[in-house]
Amino acid sequence: MQIPLNIDWQQILLHLFNFVILVGGLYFLLYSPVKKFMAQREAHYRELDAEANKRLAHAAELENEARQKLDGAEQEITEKRIKAEAELRQSTKTLISEASTQAEKLIVDAKTSAEAEKRAIIGEADREITEMAKEAVEKILNKSTDDAFDMFLELAERDVKK
Repeated sequence: MQIPLNIDWQQILLHLFNFVILVGGLYFLLYSPVKKFMAQREAHYRELDAEANKRLAHAAELENEARQKLDGAEQEITEKRIKAEAELRQSTKTLISEASTQAEKLIVDAKTSAEAEKRAIIGEADREITEMAKEAVEKILNKSTDDAFDMFLELAERDVKK
């Protein structure tokens, strides 16, 4: 049976059937594997993102721990420095009081001596006390500074090795 305009419905249906088979085959051969691959890829990148976030959180924890240790070390150094300064002041006061006592005894004993000799002895005692105090301060400050610096370097090396 022929319809006007030479349209053959049988040919149209065959072409349509062939097209449906082609689309179905392409769906199963191309679209499904590509969709599956894209889903796997997305899951893989989500896992990578989750791992990166875990590592960032761990790094932040380590950074906080390092900062706390550094703050603790700084506080300990400060406390040691304050304690050393207090001990130095106390020892300096003791030395000064002892020197003053000795100077008073020397003054009482040396009243009969000449005034020039008396002044020389007192001046020499004051200079020695000052030098001893300066040396003691320098030794203590150098030692505490060196110890603090060594501790800081050791902490830094440990953190770098970790």
